[in-house]
Amino acid sequence: MREVARTLNISHGLLNAKFGSKRALWEAAVDHGMETLHAHMSRLPEKSADAGDIVERMRIACRNFVVGLTEMPAIVRLMNVEGASPSDRLDHIATKFFRRRTWPLQILLREGQQAGLFRNVHPTVPFTLLAHGAGALVALRPLLHAADAAQNNPIQDACEAADIIVQGLLVDRALMADSSALDTP
Repeated sequence: MREVARTLNISHGLLNAKFGSKRALWEAAVDHGMETLHAHMSRLPEKSADAGDIVERMRIACRNFVVGLTEMPAIVRLMNVEGASPSDRLDHIATKFFRRRTWPLQILLREGQQAGLFRNVHPTVPFTLLAHGAGALVALRPLLHAADAAQNNPIQDACEAADIIVQGLLVDRALMADSSALDTP
């Protein structure tokens, strides 16, 4: 907490008075990051009667989410660390932000599945690909820059990855017809 206070150029006592403990400071930081991401993903246009609208709204939700990640790449890094091992911190994240909350991605995925547009996958599949696939393009920027210095547009790169994830959710009707033909004796 002393290091945080030094970095922010505030007194250590102020942090202690406001948060009381390192754990409370950690929870406040995580809560702020996750609330910000949820707010970004929730910025969606109004629903229309067009079934294809579900796909467009999913694309917008995913793009909004990764734009949120570009504003706070540390949240992806934190989730990579906390998500790797069971702990009370992981329980805090899972309970507060996944078990007690519905993300727009979950709603849109369910709607798209019911309309026959999206594959029948659990919401954790696209969410994880979005946060830790597209999110890696933001959180691992130093690595990507070291590999290729010309790669320098994190928002565009992450939005392209979000679009690829949405495309991957779409049911490929031709593939379904081919696989059902294989099942026929």
